[in-house]
Order: sequence, then C-alpha cells, then structure tokens
Amino acid sequence: MTGSVPSGALCIGVKKFWEKYKIWIVITVAFVLIVTVLSKNTLLEAMAINRRIKKMHEEQVMYRERAREDSMFLEKLKSDWFLEKYARETFYMKAPGEEIYLVEE
Repeated sequence: MTGSVPSGALCIGVKKFWEKYKIWIVITVAFVLIVTVLSKNTLLEAMAINRRIKKMHEEQVMYRERAREDSMFLEKLKSDWFLEKYARETFYMKAPGEEIYLVEE
C-alpha cells in the first residue's frame, strides 16, 4: 500500500495534535455545548420558536381567510332575499300561513 500512513504514526500524529491544541479543543467543545444545550437561548429553543412562528403564520392566513368569508356572508345578509332564504334553510322559519315539511334523506 503506497501512500498510506501506518496506524502507529497516525496515533502519534493525533497525540501531538492533542498536546498542541488541547486547550482550544476543550474550549471549542465547551462553547458548542453551552450554545446548543446548556444556555437559556439554545439552538434547540430557537428551532422550537421558529416552528411556533411558522404555525402561527399558518393560523393567521387561515383566520384572515375566515374573516374574508364571514365579511362576504355579512354583506349577503344585508339583502332581504338572502336573509329570508338563510332563515328558512337554517332555522326552519316560515311566513304566516305556510307549512314546513322536513324531508330526511
């Protein structure tokens, strides 16, 4: 195997690297742990907040659509013929002298 490093030499290289940069490795690992897990404003908390914000935006779109539909319905209710039709169909109201027959399907 040409060009490969013997495993003994690799261990020596890792040991030298560890001895030379041990403090920086420890500081980096500690920083990553603090940022991602241990602090109040962790990365995990930020991701959870982003999910909640996305859900709230979706709800906002839904409620705006519902408000638009309700506004259109209220405009229709201002007309007498629609109000009468709605009252007859929804509340089974009748004009004087009329009879109502309910047909079940």
